[in-house]
Amino acid sequence: MRYFLGIDIGGTVIKSGLYDANGQEKTVATQTETAIVAHPGWSERDPVAMWSAVCSTIRQVLRDSGIKSGDVAGVSFSAHGKGLYAVDENGGPVRNGIISSDNRALPIVMKWKAEGIDARAYPYGYQQVWSGHPVSLLAWLKQNEPDSYRKIHRILMAHDWVRYKLTGDYGAEVTNISGSNSYNVEKGAYDPELFRLFGIEEMEGRTAPVIDSAESRAGVSRKAAEETGLRAGTPVYGGFFDVVSAAVCAGLADPRYINVVMGTWTIETWVTETLVTPGYPYIWGRYCIPGKYFVHEGSPTSAGNLEWFVRTFMAGEANPFDRCNAMLESLKKAESPVYFLPYLFSSNLGDNLSAGFYGLASAYGLAHVVQAVYEGICFSQHAHLERILELSGRDKILRLTGGPARSKVWMQMVADISEMPVEVMHVKESGCLGASIAAAVGSGSYASFAEAMVAMCPKGSVVDPDPAASSRYREKYQYYRHLAAGLNALPPAV
Repeated sequence: MRYFLGIDIGGTVIKSGLYDANGQEKTVATQTETAIVAHPGWSERDPVAMWSAVCSTIRQVLRDSGIKSGDVAGVSFSAHGKGLYAVDENGGPVRNGIISSDNRALPIVMKWKAEGIDARAYPYGYQQVWSGHPVSLLAWLKQNEPDSYRKIHRILMAHDWVRYKLTGDYGAEVTNISGSNSYNVEKGAYDPELFRLFGIEEMEGRTAPVIDSAESRAGVSRKAAEETGLRAGTPVYGGFFDVVSAAVCAGLADPRYINVVMGTWTIETWVTETLVTPGYPYIWGRYCIPGKYFVHEGSPTSAGNLEWFVRTFMAGEANPFDRCNAMLESLKKAESPVYFLPYLFSSNLGDNLSAGFYGLASAYGLAHVVQAVYEGICFSQHAHLERILELSGRDKILRLTGGPARSKVWMQMVADISEMPVEVMHVKESGCLGASIAAAVGSGSYASFAEAMVAMCPKGSVVDPDPAASSRYREKYQYYRHLAAGLNALPPAV
C-alpha cells in the first residue's frame, strides 16, 4: 500500500496527515505555536521552531499509524499564502519568519496606493497591494532592518522553507509565488518591473526557482530523514497555497464550480483558462493544473466572528454551537431587523468599518442576535461571491468547505442568500488532504489532478435554495450594504 504525507502549515498550527490513494485518512498529528508579537501589528514565527514542529508531527504520524517510512510514496504541502521566510547564504533564517497577517508594512502600502503604484503594478502581478505581501515586507526590511535585507540570499514562503529543510533544495511553489506581487501571472515568471516599482531591485536575483505543485526537484535528505523518521530519498513535491488546496479538495478541475471556504476567513475561488482584467482588481494566481488560473476573493469575516460571540456571551455553555444552531432553527428566516457587521478582524466593504450590531430593541432576544451573526457572516461572504459571479456567470454550483459545513441550518442560509445550489464537501483537513493529492499526482499514482480529485476527494451533499426565503434575504442584504456604506463614510471611531 502506498501512502502520501500532507503537511499543512497554517499561521499558528502545523499538521501532518497520512492518506492512502483513495483519500482515506490514516491519522493526523497537530502542533500549535503561538505567534510572536513583538510590536502591535506584527505577527512572526521562529522558522527553526516551525521546522521542529513539522518534524515532531511527522514522527507522531508515523508512530501512531504504524506505517513504515518506506511505504510513504511522497510528501507535499499546503501553506498560508504571502508572508516572508528569507534565508541567508548558509541556508539559515535571516530573521524570524513573517506571517501573512502581519501589518507592519501598512504605511508603505498606503504610500504606494497614494502614488498609484498599486495600479501600475496590477497589470504585471494581478494582485491587490497588501501589507502581508513579500514585496511589502521586503520594502519594510530595506527601510527598517537594512542588515537583514542585505543578508537575504533566497526569498521563500512558508512551505518553501519547510521543503528546503526536508531536501536542501531551494524552490518557490507556483500557486503561492504567483500571488507574491513579484511574479508576472500572465507571463509565468518573475518580473523585473515589479521589483523596480516596489523599490526592491536588489531582490531580483535572490528569488528561488519556480516549481510546479506536483514537481519534485529533490527527495528527503539524509539529515532530514534522521530528524523526521522518513526514508531518505522519499520524493518531496511542490505543494499548494492553502486557498488552492481547499479548491483541490472541493474538486475544482473545471469552471462549473466555485469553492467557498468558511473558516476564520471566507474565500471564494473560481478556476478558469482565461485571465480576465476588468476594472475591479481581482486577485489571480497560477493554478496547479497547467493552463489554468485561479481567481479568489476573501476576508477574515467568517466563522471567527461566531467563535468570538460564543466565547464572549455564551461562556460556560456545554454545547454552545449546537445551541446556536437550535436557536437559528427556531426562528423564521430573516425574521428580525437586527444586523451584525462581522468585522472583528477586518472588513471587505470599507477601511473605516468595524464590527457591531444595529437594530437591537427590547423585543429581540439572544436567538435574534445569533441569527444576525449568522446572517452578517453570510452577507459578507455573499459580497465576495457577487464579485466572482461577475466573472464566472451565475450558472455555477457552490462547493463549500470549512467548519460551518457541519451546520445544516447555516448551509441552508448560504444557499438561500446566494440563490444557488450548495454542494457541502465534508473535508476534515483540507490542507493535509490537498497536499497528499499533490503528492499522489507527483508520484504518478494519478495521471492528472482532475483524475486524483475524483478518486481522493469526498463526495458532497447538495443543499438547494428556498425560493420563499430569497426575497426577504435580498432585502436584508441590500440594507446591510447600505448600512456598511453609511458607516464607512464616517471618520474612524476614536
